[in-house]
Amino acid sequence: MERRLVLRRTRQNKNSLSFLIAGLAQTGGLVGWRVAFADSQEELAPEDDVVGWSFTTMELVAVQRELARARKRAPRSCFVAGGPHASADPAGTLRLGFDFVFVGEAEISLARFLCDFDRQRAARQAVIEPGRLSLDEVLHVDAARELFPFAEISRGCPHACAFCQVPVLFGRRMRHRSATVVARGIAAAARAGYRRFRFLTPDAFTYRSQGQGVAESLRELVERCRGAGASEVMLGTFPSEVRPDRVSHELLEVLDERCTNRSLVLGAQSGSDRVLALMNRGHGVEENRRAVAWTREHGLLPHVDLLFSFPGETAEERRETMRFARWCLERCGARLHAHVYLPLPGTPAWPRPPEPLEPDLIEELARLQRAGALDGDWVRQARQGRDILRYREQGLIQV
Repeated sequence: MERRLVLRRTRQNKNSLSFLIAGLAQTGGLVGWRVAFADSQEELAPEDDVVGWSFTTMELVAVQRELARARKRAPRSCFVAGGPHASADPAGTLRLGFDFVFVGEAEISLARFLCDFDRQRAARQAVIEPGRLSLDEVLHVDAARELFPFAEISRGCPHACAFCQVPVLFGRRMRHRSATVVARGIAAAARAGYRRFRFLTPDAFTYRSQGQGVAESLRELVERCRGAGASEVMLGTFPSEVRPDRVSHELLEVLDERCTNRSLVLGAQSGSDRVLALMNRGHGVEENRRAVAWTREHGLLPHVDLLFSFPGETAEERRETMRFARWCLERCGARLHAHVYLPLPGTPAWPRPPEPLEPDLIEELARLQRAGALDGDWVRQARQGRDILRYREQGLIQV
């Protein structure tokens, strides 16, 4: 008799769950299991054998409430957790009421767990460490289950920026999916009627396929995907970005000539060299300015990421960032994307609190947003940062 694995699907985790199930299905990890997604907690049932959540720190309290209700509804089910928050704070996640926590990427570790479920559950090994998947072993899609997420081409990041959880999840060594394998996934999606594709990678201008250089790799990637049925391909824009120090005329030409998107997301983060050093970014303001200017020279819209309130940032350094932002707008016709620093478990900056924003800065950001020159969830992030630190004070976060 098949057992039932149910994953709580949300807008935030639908792509990562699709990658997970695609990997499990193609490596034999789902033999004897029937997979279902619950798009609301009401879809969870007493007969579910394993129920899983993948969530961020911002969703912590909502998940805690859902889990408590699910345990009452299905007391015999096994409840598991993974994703960014669980990976960064496994002990705290267990205290929420989960039976098992999967740290990092879970295609390999969850497959082992499901294949030997009865013994694993009896062993009560509460925190399960990750395995590292070779991306060329699996396609990023699962056509049988109609799962067609963003085209994931890379995992991991070597830079360890002080505000970022990516290395916690995927490690500090970048791994790439070859152009040939990416195109096979694109072909499967094209057969299902999809034609427009976005590439997912921590840094679009570091992609390498089978030992080639970046420019050659990107050309091959786009050409193979178009040959597989993609009419539009987007690189270096949502849900990905580009580090300013990786921008070159050669790579911008590849983007301009071969990709559909007419904008490029640049992770500038600050207009202060000292703050960029505090963030461990590995580049300075000069690289930021050069990347923005070169992007505009190639006829692309620079979409410039800025991060305010990083711990240790002064009011004068925030003014420096705003002077840089005005230069981007006035000299390069850029668009801004504003963030407020979130204290996230597992990051080097954790648990230092955000610096407060000055009223005049808040007003300028709001004015730019009303004018359409700036976007981003910076207002909500300011509130979420306070909430996260309160969760730690309440004991919901253990690290």
